[in-house]
Amino acid sequence: MINDSALDRDVQDTNPVALERALRSASLDLQQVIATIAGRHLDSGRRRYSSGARVPTWRTLLTIDEQVFENRGFTAKHNETIRSTFVRFGDSRLSGMDLDEPVDWRRDDDNLPAVYLLVRELVQADAADVATQD
Repeated sequence: MINDSALDRDVQDTNPVALERALRSASLDLQQVIATIAGRHLDSGRRRYSSGARVPTWRTLLTIDEQVFENRGFTAKHNETIRSTFVRFGDSRLSGMDLDEPVDWRRDDDNLPAVYLLVRELVQADAADVATQD
């Protein structure tokens, strides 16, 4: 989720405590922005995706990724150095996937995109909620 090489290039003169706080703040904000945007894309009428619903495609995750990192509030609050620390689809091996295929949530590669990891958590939590209601 964090791109360490981006951090290494830009932090020579940065206070490590301030950097850690900035990363923590950006991570929390990123989670909220992803949840909001993913909710719009994953809503299927009255219910979110569940184990019996259609699985989102890689294209859906790519769209969410683009909208998250173009979010004006997120970009205004966090500088480019901090934003560049988060792994995006273009930074990962997932960028070569067939965009119209359903997402494979079993991926466990290094440096998975932040959007992949957080949307996976949302989808799996929603599926668990549906299973406990049944």
